[in-house]
Amino acid sequence: MVSLNVIGYHLARADKTRVLTKIQANTLKDLKKTVGRSRVYIIPQTTITLPLQIPEPEGAHSPPETSPPTGPETASQSLASSASTQLMTTPTAASTAIRPAASTTAPAAIDVFPSQSPSSLALRPQASGSAPQVTPPAPTVPMNMPAFTSNSNSHIGAESPPLNAMSLSSTLDIDGSSPRTDSNPSLEASLDPAQWLNAGTPEVFYRRAHVEPPNSTSINDFVIDDSEEGEEDDNIAVPFESDMPTSEEVELAIILSAFREDHLSGGVISTCCIRRKKLLESAIKAISRVTFCWTDSPQIEFVGEDADDMGGPQREFFRLLMIEVQTSLGIFEGKAGQVFLSYDQAALDQNKYFKAGNLIAWSIAHGGPCVKALDPSLFQLMCGQEPQLEQFDWQLLPDPEVQSKVKRILECKTAGDLTALQEDLGDWINECGVPFIFTATIEDIPKIYAYVVKHYIFLRTARMVHQFTEGMNAFGKLWDLVKGNWIAFLPLFTNMQEPLSKAAFKAIFTYSYSSRGTNRREEEEDTIYCWELVLNMIEDKLTELRFEDLLIFITGADEVPALGFPNKPCIDFFEQESGQRRLPYASTCMMCLFLPRGITQEDELHWMLCQATKDSLGFGKV
Repeated sequence: MVSLNVIGYHLARADKTRVLTKIQANTLKDLKKTVGRSRVYIIPQTTITLPLQIPEPEGAHSPPETSPPTGPETASQSLASSASTQLMTTPTAASTAIRPAASTTAPAAIDVFPSQSPSSLALRPQASGSAPQVTPPAPTVPMNMPAFTSNSNSHIGAESPPLNAMSLSSTLDIDGSSPRTDSNPSLEASLDPAQWLNAGTPEVFYRRAHVEPPNSTSINDFVIDDSEEGEEDDNIAVPFESDMPTSEEVELAIILSAFREDHLSGGVISTCCIRRKKLLESAIKAISRVTFCWTDSPQIEFVGEDADDMGGPQREFFRLLMIEVQTSLGIFEGKAGQVFLSYDQAALDQNKYFKAGNLIAWSIAHGGPCVKALDPSLFQLMCGQEPQLEQFDWQLLPDPEVQSKVKRILECKTAGDLTALQEDLGDWINECGVPFIFTATIEDIPKIYAYVVKHYIFLRTARMVHQFTEGMNAFGKLWDLVKGNWIAFLPLFTNMQEPLSKAAFKAIFTYSYSSRGTNRREEEEDTIYCWELVLNMIEDKLTELRFEDLLIFITGADEVPALGFPNKPCIDFFEQESGQRRLPYASTCMMCLFLPRGITQEDELHWMLCQATKDSLGFGKV
């Protein structure tokens, strides 16, 4: 009934003393490791009040037409006083729905449209055999719904309170008569009534331009049931101190769109000449020019490749650049996908960390990817958060010697182990900023482990971290934006990407078929059938070809960007010339894959796609 993603929540587990402890797990693996066979408790960040239902009296008739309410209290009173309606109120409700009562007639449809005044919202139920019920459903925010805000041009961070549909000035005609509303007539006329048909659970949605802290009510006590499975026990009130999250879970696309609108120079183009074999060096030289301006749209020219950059070369350039920054710049160390900043004073003197921040910010600002390789714990520390380092996996540390020392701390279980640890590694642990190691007890071991890990992955490289973040801030204070919205940016900086599935890959594309009944259409359907069989081979891992390989070949990107593609990629067809065998080709600018018509064997199409993707030499005009 309540959307936890909107009100916010914590995960917790109960210890032996039946006190809830908040879980801070970065991945599902960490969560399973922390919880084990225990139960996971979900603690909402605001009080959830059970709805109160007012029973409908017998012999109720349709209420007379109500006058327009003048405020939220009047609206609530007029609805509650209706004899044929049921009012359910929840303190956290942020949306309103009209639900018709049981009736043999068709359900009422709702027209929802913002009025000319942003502070009003009109809802119109169509005529029905019985009066509707008014219920505020659980607040749900769809990804693609527009915002009703006090300023249509407001950006993220604008000082505007979250809207509440129940508090909006509205006119509600329960008996099905025409509503009195000052809504926009053109928008009202453009709505298709079929799209707003009440299926039993209608909802009115809105999107807030600025997400307020979700926890508006403090949590003093939380009742849990800590009994074993199958056993009954009294509920136990366990104190739990709620703390507000420092980051707002705002949609990443909204944040980046506002950033681009505020900083980028619309229509201004800057040409960058790039040598593929020296891509990182070419990029650093490009941003080091006196005339370089990061707000200009980069037009990429790959040396020796005859192509105009209409989007495809830029996407390919930023994808390859992020790979080079991670692997060739020399400022990262560790396993692929979970790297740390290296402690390299020579690289610090050469401003390599600063340049890396520049390049990453440049890519993000223009819709490109990020490195997607930072260790989640390091990223949280860089953003001012405190991850649960007691659960950190020591095997991720890049130095084998440090691994063995940290493992030794973690395996300290007895007083004898602690004494040996103090004698062998006491000085080293002291140098890591833990001087109380010589007076510590066994109970202090988890804290000592966390302190040592924090020193090695973050505090030891603090100057490198600072130079890196300053490099990003040089481009529009982008790191400050990341730090303030670290949850939203987590997928950009850490390795959270799952391999593309067949369903996700197919959903990206549209098909440009010929007219039905033509010979060309028959040949195109033959080709698409083989295309589907090739996709099955990729999904079943019967080939080295991956969905990402095809996406790179078609668009220049290995995933859908955070801001999406400028238009939907498509699959088109071409006619094979007599006596020749032309491979499939793609236009990365228009993001279109051209397949030959009339292919009837999946093995043939599979070979052609492998040949086209693996042997592609770069961009060229066709």
